[in-house]
Amino acid sequence: MGFDGKKGCSMVRTVKDPEERRLEILDTAMRLFVERGYDAVSMRDIARAAGVTPGLAYHYFDSKQKLFAAALDAYAAECTEGFLRILDDGRLTLADKIDALFAAVADEEGLRYHDFFHAEGNRAFHEQLSFALCERMYPHLLAAVKAEARRLGATVRDPDVLVNFITYGQLGLMSDRSMPDLRKIALVRNYIDVLLESQIEPT
Repeated sequence: MGFDGKKGCSMVRTVKDPEERRLEILDTAMRLFVERGYDAVSMRDIARAAGVTPGLAYHYFDSKQKLFAAALDAYAAECTEGFLRILDDGRLTLADKIDALFAAVADEEGLRYHDFFHAEGNRAFHEQLSFALCERMYPHLLAAVKAEARRLGATVRDPDVLVNFITYGQLGLMSDRSMPDLRKIALVRNYIDVLLESQIEPT
């Protein structure tokens, strides 16, 4: 509470940095989507839980769909933070990086919103997240493949096509819920090894 000599007590509005406020709205929205389900949450619900007016929430995001897309992108950035550190580590060989990546994937149940994106009925959201993860990882994997070729004194045939296939080509298999995760990882790893061996050639 604040005090105005003419009007008496009045509420003091907390002024926050716009980006901080935006991130708070995103985090609140994601929490509500997880707790209640996407369809059961409105923009008004999100605004109330975030402690802002609906008008301010709409100032940052003009629809629930756009808010969810932004929240998903922020979560994708959180999920890939460790992956990108691995891919950008110049001390590791490409094989070491791939081993470390799949070890991290096998431990994905520890991620904050894992259960939401893997819940029945949320398959479309899971596919959106998977694509967002791939988009973030693609340029880093491309750089890692090129760095490995330089280290070996080799040439990569069509590196963009190779990395595109590795990054996006495994999505269908990894999204197959009828197969155990470890089996999927083993298959994808084998396919990647075959692709890399066939496309990285000694000069």
